[in-house]
Amino acid sequence: MTAARLVLRFPDLRESEARELANSVGDEATILSAKPRPAGGYGDLGTRDVAVVVTARALRAVARYLAARYPSHGELVSVAVAIDEPGGSCHPQVLSYRSAPGQSAVEAAAGALRMLPSVSQALDSSLW
Repeated sequence: MTAARLVLRFPDLRESEARELANSVGDEATILSAKPRPAGGYGDLGTRDVAVVVTARALRAVARYLAARYPSHGELVSVAVAIDEPGGSCHPQVLSYRSAPGQSAVEAAAGALRMLPSVSQALDSSLW
């Protein structure tokens, strides 16, 4: 990940979910080191964080991933994220969305992602 860009970090995903998110986002995503599995555990118990550099393409891919994994259908969806600022600070956040009647879960998730602190500014500055 580049230190000059805003990064969204999705913490504590199961290994399979982390791979799915990273594969759907592409080059803007990195799976961070694994967290230890519980003693005596087996299967897909390890968790990983996925860091996503904020770009318009990456946010569309994240919105599609979130909508597939957590379709809101009018219900509130809340997902833990962290915002890693270019200066090194990290701000834990909760991404929440609910699709309105006639709105897809992808649109609701994309709107919520853009409303996270610093995301709109990062997108605006990346266009120039």
